Amino acid sequence: MDPRRSRDRRNRRPYNGSYRRKKPYKKKQFIKREREVIILDLLPHGHLDDTKPSWAKKPLAQVLTFPDFVLYEVEFNRESDIKVQEKDIYENFLNNNKLGKVLRKIDYDDLTNTSKALIQPLLEKEIQNYEEMFITFFNKSTSITPRLHALKLIPGIGQKHMWEILESRKVEFVTFQDISDRTSISNPAKQIALRIIKELQREGIKYYLFSKTKRYE
Repeated sequence: MDPRRSRDRRNRRPYNGSYRRKKPYKKKQFIKREREVIILDLLPHGHLDDTKPSWAKKPLAQVLTFPDFVLYEVEFNRESDIKVQEKDIYENFLNNNKLGKVLRKIDYDDLTNTSKALIQPLLEKEIQNYEEMFITFFNKSTSITPRLHALKLIPGIGQKHMWEILESRKVEFVTFQDISDRTSISNPAKQIALRIIKELQREGIKYYLFSKTKRYE
């Protein structure tokens, strides 16, 4: 027998049944610099339920990104003049020393009461800025399964409304107002906002039409 192999066996540590398992891989979260970001709430002293000592708590902002519609908590500079509902490109926030690094991606249930109160009206307003993207959805969306059309995932759109939209879009829609004028969908931006909120809530959601929150995990 090779004496070197014998020495290796003698020097090998005995197995004690407790090999350390590797921690599950956790994807590092970041916001692309060109993304638009809107401030939902500012927490200068972190979360109230954070058990860390006050000196260890980081000031954080809850933000929503566009047009991927994802929620994050991000460090912010307490000395800056940053405000709730302020919107800018993330790179500008960084360059102006208002926002810092991403702390974590969050879901709707992680939002403060202030953030929850603001998110729907802010979404409805910002959706108008991406009207062309959503008009394309109304014009081009197809069936997800033989029994489920993507249009029916929008709150307020049932079987009857779906067929009405499919019939009307034979001449493509050009604006939200056009959809309202030619169908019984009175406020497309509001219904899209409600769908995005459902996707951010995550519970019971199988298909994601607009938010990338699941994809970014």
